[in-house]
Amino acid sequence: MALGRGSILVLVALIWSVPLHVAAAPAPLQTTLEYSVKANYLVRFAAFVEWPAQAFADSRSPVVICVVGRDPFSGALDRAARGQTAHGRPLTVRRPGTVEAAAGCHVLYVGRGGAELIPAGQRAILVVTDTAVSSDRGMIHFAIDDDRVRFHIDLQAASRSRLSISSRLLNLALSVRGG
Repeated sequence: MALGRGSILVLVALIWSVPLHVAAAPAPLQTTLEYSVKANYLVRFAAFVEWPAQAFADSRSPVVICVVGRDPFSGALDRAARGQTAHGRPLTVRRPGTVEAAAGCHVLYVGRGGAELIPAGQRAILVVTDTAVSSDRGMIHFAIDDDRVRFHIDLQAASRSRLSISSRLLNLALSVRGG
């Protein structure tokens, strides 16, 4: 079936209108999209952070991304991490329920009610927090800026935990403390 000029114009108008409907979408769709973007960021952060060698049991150990507290990702984090690697290590996702289990994480996203599960001390764990959850800031802190998911970085906190964050990631941050 051939499309006439009028049909093509209607089709083009429909395609151009899609982003407008997404922007005006109800809150659950916006939240799903927001946490899908945040899940992808969490996976990508692993490639831009270097941990000390002793943070891993051996050279084949995975980079462990953990969610403590309420999990807002609805499976998006697991999908984003599936089949991915960072520094030649596979990525794996866990949801520890104790401080001891969280101590084995490399990237730790702190959801609602998860603050008490952050391991104490200067462990080599990249702690990621979220304005939507709390004003408390981790080494990386998500924020919404101009309807986009962005983040702040606390370079001093990362350094105290013996983590090195790539300048490429620092350049993407809204702000960098201590850098």
